[in-house]
Amino acid sequence: MKTPSQLAESIRRFQEGFWAKRSSERPCVGVVNEGVFLPINYIRRAFARAEVMPQDVGADLVMTDYEFGFAERAVSCDDFLPFSAPWRGVPWVEACCGCPVRYSPASLAPGHFVGSAADLAGVPIPAGNEWFECMKRQTALLAGSCPADCWISPSILRGPSDVIAAMRGLTEFYCDLHDHPDLIAQAAARVNRLLIQALDMHFGIVQPKLGGYGHIYGYWAPGKTLVIQEDVLGMCSPGTYRDIFMEHNARLVEHLGPHVLFHLHTTGCAHYKDVLAIPGIAGVEITVEANGPPLLEMVSVLREVLEKSRLILFVDHGFEQLTRVLRHLPRQGLYLVIPDRYIRSDDDFRHFTAAHW
Repeated sequence: MKTPSQLAESIRRFQEGFWAKRSSERPCVGVVNEGVFLPINYIRRAFARAEVMPQDVGADLVMTDYEFGFAERAVSCDDFLPFSAPWRGVPWVEACCGCPVRYSPASLAPGHFVGSAADLAGVPIPAGNEWFECMKRQTALLAGSCPADCWISPSILRGPSDVIAAMRGLTEFYCDLHDHPDLIAQAAARVNRLLIQALDMHFGIVQPKLGGYGHIYGYWAPGKTLVIQEDVLGMCSPGTYRDIFMEHNARLVEHLGPHVLFHLHTTGCAHYKDVLAIPGIAGVEITVEANGPPLLEMVSVLREVLEKSRLILFVDHGFEQLTRVLRHLPRQGLYLVIPDRYIRSDDDFRHFTAAHW
């Protein structure tokens, strides 16, 4: 468990170095148990069916994020703030739109069920399948039993493109973008309204803690916060993002406030300039992938982001290049997230920060 003084120091660093982009002794640096990004690992017992239902989700089936990743930590002097969220194995927005939640020992995944782009208009959103009420119930339970050093975060709430791709199937979705962009745009607006409804529900239950809110990326924000996720657009042109989905992300930012970021992968971030152009967007989170460009080749992009906005850099790969990359990046507005396979102890953490700043 983090001490009150550790929490206060990390919050100060997020306030000043990340959000205010003022000079500081070092940027925010969080060390994360990489197992928290595989929430299927939270399951306590074998599950006997091929589909998970709302009534299955509870403490007897899965651990909380805090139990799994934060109750006992090898690194405690970093800036990654503990969190819990409704079980992130569930594709919540997809399920609330009617997708069956399919189970395998490796993951949970939404099943597509809409036969054509034209059929999207007739799908009730939200669906009357109890998943929205399940998410509300789990949020309230977590908020009512939150440890002293833990924040309750929104779960993974994917954006309209990801949700429609789940409803239609990925191949069908990409064909729809070409053949029926108007129908996809209409469905995107409906999904976005549900996403905003889910966020309003969350922040109606979860109140500020130590002056702000937490998130599954381990940061503290002085206001309501989210990291927008539209992963399927990594395979699309920036024009597709601008023409169909950007306006819905902008509406969410306008609704929630100035502490919303956008999640990108190095394997598909060609639309990052358009993301930075969203009015009021707080910044981007970029996950470094093994099969994307080497981290060193991303320096100009990372620097551009920091000059214009804020950057959460999740160094899932390329840690061996990080020292050279950091020489070229300003620390103001930067938050590094590093898996614990690279930094294994408090001593390792202190050595890392002392060597770089």
